[in-house]
Amino acid sequence: MISLCVCTKNYFRNAVEELKDDPDEADFVQKIEAFLVGDEVRYHYYYDRPEDDDLYELPYEKLPRNERGLYPRSLEVWYPSKGINEAVIEACIREVSRDYLELETGYISFIHPIVREEALQAYSEHIARFGGNVKMVFTEELIELMMKQMSLTREEVVNLLDRSV
Repeated sequence: MISLCVCTKNYFRNAVEELKDDPDEADFVQKIEAFLVGDEVRYHYYYDRPEDDDLYELPYEKLPRNERGLYPRSLEVWYPSKGINEAVIEACIREVSRDYLELETGYISFIHPIVREEALQAYSEHIARFGGNVKMVFTEELIELMMKQMSLTREEVVNLLDRSV
């Protein structure tokens, strides 16, 4: 099983402001800023240390080893879109499958999808736990999709979304 996180430009635009003041994050901030001006998929890897009690490495030979010769524990897919939706998740799964598993994926199914309300609640709790302000922004793509699926006007969809947060 491969563990990955999908990160998009909106996510990093918000995160980079907080990280800029931390000198320990300077290299990471440079990577983020390069990603934000580009239009390509990038990967970021997380590695354990050999002395970690819960050392874990993903068992895929195509993943890069670090300077200690270890495979990553997990990875992030930095996808160059503003927001995240099912199409972005599917594109990331295809990228990782092709790049690291040598698999061409056909149909992708979401085995345990969560409803929007649960996702918003979990996100709000996560942000509150770490002391941040929760700011929700809805993409035009989401608004248009909901307008079509629900036969509502743009204003009605925006009001519905605003009330759901």
